[in-house]
Amino acid sequence: MEIYSIIFLILLASGFTAAQEKQVLCNSPEVELLYSSCDSSTETIVFGIEPCYLNGFSKWKGTLFWIPKRDLTFLRTITALWYERKKVLEWKHVLCTGEDDDYTFCGALKGETVNTTVGIRSKKARYPMGDYLAILKGYSGHSEADLFLCMNFTLILKKEPSYSFG
Repeated sequence: MEIYSIIFLILLASGFTAAQEKQVLCNSPEVELLYSSCDSSTETIVFGIEPCYLNGFSKWKGTLFWIPKRDLTFLRTITALWYERKKVLEWKHVLCTGEDDDYTFCGALKGETVNTTVGIRSKKARYPMGDYLAILKGYSGHSEADLFLCMNFTLILKKEPSYSFG
């Protein structure tokens, strides 16, 4: 009877991990960045980032390919960052308002292809080695019911940094 319980648990666990499969965004000797959906009902998005290094870099190029299931006339995001199981940051930002937006994907309609490149910058900071988890949630309105995008990002700093971002 115990063997059937073990097989059931293995099948259950493997089904769960397949649904939550992480995609490699970048991997280098000093950093690994992975992403996945928070649940199976969220949208499929393809990301890219370069260069895949922190040492000596404060600017990166991010690429985004996405076919949204809702209009992007209004887009509000909440990003939470954890380090060693402690929330260290929560950032709320309205990306698209419907008027004079800074991002080219703002105004995209449901079903349109979004294929864009954005600049990413970092302020001067030192980050300790270890695992970081960020959760990005996107809302098409002002209430929790308007959630339509949820992504998990895992950042693994493999080496103790001996640098500052500049």
